[in-house]
Amino acid sequence: MATTTAASKAFTKGSPQGRLLKSSALWLLCLLPFALAAWQWQRGASRGAELAALAAAAARAPLPVDALATAEPGRRAAFAGQLAGPALFWRQMDGRVRVWLPLRLADGRHLMVDAGQGEAGGELPARLSGSGSWQRWPRPFTLAGAVHGAAGEVDAPDTAALAVRYPGLLAGVLVMAPPLAGLAASPLRPAFDPRRHYGYALQWLLLGLLLAPLAWRLTVSSRRTTP
Repeated sequence: MATTTAASKAFTKGSPQGRLLKSSALWLLCLLPFALAAWQWQRGASRGAELAALAAAAARAPLPVDALATAEPGRRAAFAGQLAGPALFWRQMDGRVRVWLPLRLADGRHLMVDAGQGEAGGELPARLSGSGSWQRWPRPFTLAGAVHGAAGEVDAPDTAALAVRYPGLLAGVLVMAPPLAGLAASPLRPAFDPRRHYGYALQWLLLGLLLAPLAWRLTVSSRRTTP
């Protein structure tokens, strides 16, 4: 009992051992902002590289539609085909709806075309042609109970169901630019901004720099008063 009491007194508030313990914990806490700053900086760099690759792909010469199967995201292509099935209306977080149209190409394969943003329903053309930007299948975040499907109004496209429904479907979507008449343009690039990650990195770095002097002062103080 006496030993326990002595040990507890050694780590009471204001004791050298207590200050040393607090400084060690504070140093560990200082490392966290620096680690998060490095992580956010790396995310910003990778996002920036992704956008640069998309811009470089868009600047290259357009591809024939039959070359899209192996094309990198961002490549442009001209297309023409017959409407092969019902439209898919993908609901967005901002309330808009992206209109996806399945087309049957001349070689019998299928292509999903993002015709633009508008309202669900409406008359659709039997044949569609134009040009657009190639994108891989999106992977939207959805909550429990979200509707996934290959036709009609959905919260997220079911790409596996689309592949079953349309044999030879190219694994991606061609975003029309310009969009179908009467629709607004769908985004040709991801919504993220690398500058946000760099801003978060700077905030974490500043927090770490603010904590470091406090940890240093507490460490020096505990060492000076340690018997």
